[in-house]
Amino acid sequence: MAIEKRGADTYRIGFQTLNADGTYKWVRETFHATPGLSEAYQRMEAEVALERLKLQAQQAKDSPEAAEAQPNVITVRTFAERWMEKHVRPNCSPVTYKDYRYFLDSRILPYMGDMPVKKLTATYLVDWLEYVRNDGRRSTRMEESQLANPRHPAATARLTSDVQRTRPLGARTVQHYYDTLKTMLDMAVQWEIIYRNPMERVTRPRARKARVKFLDEEQAVELLRCLKDEPNMCLRAAVLLALLCGLRLGEVGALRLSDVDWKRGTIDISHALKYTPQTGSFEGPPKSEAGERIIALPVGMMAVLDQTRAYQEDCKRAAPHLWVGEGWIVHAWNGAQLHHDTPSRWFRHFADGHGFEGVRFHDLRHTHASTLLANGIDAVAVASRMGHEDASTTLRVYAHALRRRDDDAARVWQSFLDAASVQPETPEPVENDGFAPSPDAQ
Repeated sequence: MAIEKRGADTYRIGFQTLNADGTYKWVRETFHATPGLSEAYQRMEAEVALERLKLQAQQAKDSPEAAEAQPNVITVRTFAERWMEKHVRPNCSPVTYKDYRYFLDSRILPYMGDMPVKKLTATYLVDWLEYVRNDGRRSTRMEESQLANPRHPAATARLTSDVQRTRPLGARTVQHYYDTLKTMLDMAVQWEIIYRNPMERVTRPRARKARVKFLDEEQAVELLRCLKDEPNMCLRAAVLLALLCGLRLGEVGALRLSDVDWKRGTIDISHALKYTPQTGSFEGPPKSEAGERIIALPVGMMAVLDQTRAYQEDCKRAAPHLWVGEGWIVHAWNGAQLHHDTPSRWFRHFADGHGFEGVRFHDLRHTHASTLLANGIDAVAVASRMGHEDASTTLRVYAHALRRRDDDAARVWQSFLDAASVQPETPEPVENDGFAPSPDAQ
């Protein structure tokens, strides 16, 4: 056995093992000790790592399955597939699985798939990040045979063009690649495939946070006026649920009339409509545990929902053989559940036709939170209504909404400055009326 110091905090550990033909073979590995410890303590760490290496070698001899798990033979591609199937699929949503799958297949595995996991270094990963930054954009188009539903011709026209492919990736997208690889290698450490995650020594790319887009109060009122004349009842309901209640697009798509408490005037948010190209639309839990919530509805929203309920009952009586609805609040002509993105597309056409160009469906949710905060509603109450884990998230995302309260704070101190600029009047002396003693009286 051997432990050899190779550099600052770095040791080469190894031992000899007997081959079947009677010869000996060295099994070696580079070990990175904890920085800052004395050399004696670092050597103790290296001895523990050496014993672990010996145990792994013995397991490789005893079991073919253990041999496959040997860090010495595991490539990034092999580990990535194991991580996706053993960890991501059972613990994450299908949408998260789809995103990780894309990041791996597009720019992680083609670059380093055949590299042994234990050979990854910070320098190598810095070069990979530079490759990701400079790589042109790619179309995410899947083959028609891989889609749950055929692609609409209009969708083909919106796919990545040749001009877009010449542009580098956005900073936020580069962050997603960094986060994906770091998360995967964190699991490699947890599963004792490697001792330390090399991504910890690579600086996370910086990205400027996109500014939240929202309607001001006058624009919101004008939008509500436009909705009064909208004949599409489902579009009206979807827009109002986002604007008046702060719901996400997927949460709107999964709501049923049975989720409404007609006596208390509340609605239960416990599901969300999601989508992947492989599965199509499907229902799942909200974005986080805090997303499961019960929120109060304005009286006007309750009236719209009551109209929706009456409309559906009329449709069932008029055409029971055509109506297939299950009480969806936002639904197709026959009551069926819509594709998860349909309300967003509806609103895009509505907004462009009524002077709200560029306003997205999700911006209605931003408007809801911004308006509440600007009008002095407590941040904890707004966070609960929005389905945020805590109020700090709400304040961080919607800090712009506190501008009005900041102006009020400035006006308070201006009143002090105004008061200080006025010279107080000197009171006139009061003559002795005979009752009060004079100053000279003893």
